[in-house]
Amino acid sequence: MTMNVDRQDDSHWHFSLGPVEKWVVAGALSMLIGAFGYIGSGFATRLDEQGKTLQRLSEQQAVANAQMLTLTTQLSDVPGLTRAMAETKVRVDDNTRRIGDLEQLRKLR
Repeated sequence: MTMNVDRQDDSHWHFSLGPVEKWVVAGALSMLIGAFGYIGSGFATRLDEQGKTLQRLSEQQAVANAQMLTLTTQLSDVPGLTRAMAETKVRVDDNTRRIGDLEQLRKLR
């Protein structure tokens, strides 16, 4: 196990590693790369799950939008129904009055 650190004439440091140190550095780098790969795969898994969740959410939103459109269409006709009910009430009242008049005429005969 040797590691030499020398200062060169041009004020730069120069070091050299022995064979054991090279293996230690290579092992440490491979473990570091493996850790980054594991973390990256965890992020990828989470992103896939998030994408699936967003897809389900967008489908549910589409269904809710369709239901809202149906309800809006149904509720937009409420004023027309109210007007039709008022007209029907007027006709019923008019018919009731006419029936009363006809019954009075029948009693007069």
